Amino acid sequence: MEVETSAAPDGGWGWMVVFGAALINMVNQAMFANFGLIFGEQLKVMANGHATGITVVLAINVVVTNFAGLLVGPCLKKISLRSLTFISIALVGSGMILSSFATEIWHVVVGYSFFTGLGLGLLASGTFLVINDYFTTKKSTAVGISMAGTAMGQMLMPTFIGMLLKKYEYSGTTFILGFVSFTGVIGAMFFKPIFCCKKCAVVQPDQEKGKDGEMTSEKKESILEKEGEKLLAQNGGRLKKQGILKRTIEKNYSDSALEVGSSQYTLEEDKPTKLDKISKSLGLDLLKDGTFVHIVTGLGLVYVSSYTFNAFLPMFLQDEAEFSMLETTTCMTALSTADVIGRVTVPEISRRLRLSNKRSFMIGCILLAITRSCLVELGVFQYTAAFSIVVGYFRAAAVINQNLVISEYISKEKLPSAVGLNMVVKALLSLTLGQSLGLLKDQLSYSISIHVLNVIVLGVVLSWFFETMVRRIRSSRKPKPICTIAEETNPKT
Repeated sequence: MEVETSAAPDGGWGWMVVFGAALINMVNQAMFANFGLIFGEQLKVMANGHATGITVVLAINVVVTNFAGLLVGPCLKKISLRSLTFISIALVGSGMILSSFATEIWHVVVGYSFFTGLGLGLLASGTFLVINDYFTTKKSTAVGISMAGTAMGQMLMPTFIGMLLKKYEYSGTTFILGFVSFTGVIGAMFFKPIFCCKKCAVVQPDQEKGKDGEMTSEKKESILEKEGEKLLAQNGGRLKKQGILKRTIEKNYSDSALEVGSSQYTLEEDKPTKLDKISKSLGLDLLKDGTFVHIVTGLGLVYVSSYTFNAFLPMFLQDEAEFSMLETTTCMTALSTADVIGRVTVPEISRRLRLSNKRSFMIGCILLAITRSCLVELGVFQYTAAFSIVVGYFRAAAVINQNLVISEYISKEKLPSAVGLNMVVKALLSLTLGQSLGLLKDQLSYSISIHVLNVIVLGVVLSWFFETMVRRIRSSRKPKPICTIAEETNPKT
């Protein structure tokens, strides 16, 4: 039996889906966060002591991961989300196992950058889209819990990887981690009710209503038919058969004329080219929407700012703040712990305050930028560790709302393509702005560079705020329809 995801919206089996997504993120997405720990020393050896191997492998991985989002939309037209997730997990695990046999840098590029990168990119979109199918009002909470799995992996995996490297070195560690990635299949199995739980997914009678509580068109038609039969019976069948036959002929004739006209019009139209078909399948027509482009550009800028800050922070703590390794790891652990807590609690707080995903994202970005600037100006370990908790908590608001902001604006049918395009924009900005920020750091200090990152985040918030205000002003100047004015003057009791 095919699952009806509307059977248990905002609960029921949907929470098992969230658990599965969290498990997948914990054993797969955490591989990217621990890239340096897994491959760092081995790539330096392969590059004769230089760091070029690390930058090449990581850069290609980032590009492949983000451009993989474009494939999600076309793939979902052929296979289900769960099947796509199985394939993605297989790619991640296979890439890690292939990398375990690497003796040269290009071997790691093929295994990790391409295979693992492609799998991680497909998983990033797939886990969000399956939760989007099961949740409506509690979607942000569900996404936050699933992404908490990634944060948990970032906390637990380093210790586990360190133990493996000490005992099995690089080759054995990557080989084992490949099979660890395969355990994500267990989580993917929960993407559809299994065994005896399938009966929980049967559509209930009250689901004859749509999302807004309105009756479906089929239900309305059946009610109208019954009402029509009652009227005929009450009027004693006064409608003559000739009149009914006349109306039937007229209706059929008009419908046939419309069909013939539309078919002739279609034949006269130019057939779409292959380029048009590719553009449509990838959802590139969304780029014509100025508001959508503005949204994904802002999300991409915040994404670049976030991962650049994550790279700069440990080096700032050691080089400029002059903290010991233990103090640095303590601050990083405090930040990650608060991030996990934030991903679980922030969505629920926003939902109870009735904040939209976009507004919650903007507030989180403002608080994140302010606290990050305060963090680099403290200089005292106790205060820095305490502020790391605050930064980690507000970082959760900026991370979990990335795709939610898009789903709030884009229809469900176009969402896979929209999420894919968002990932592509992130990749392009990472290759351009990300590299520029690295060059900026060579000219300035870590603290000033982090302040620049915060200015970028605040610039995005300011830009979105102005766009919202302009839209409101334009809508207020538009004349109201007559029917709307009548409803306002004669409200329903």
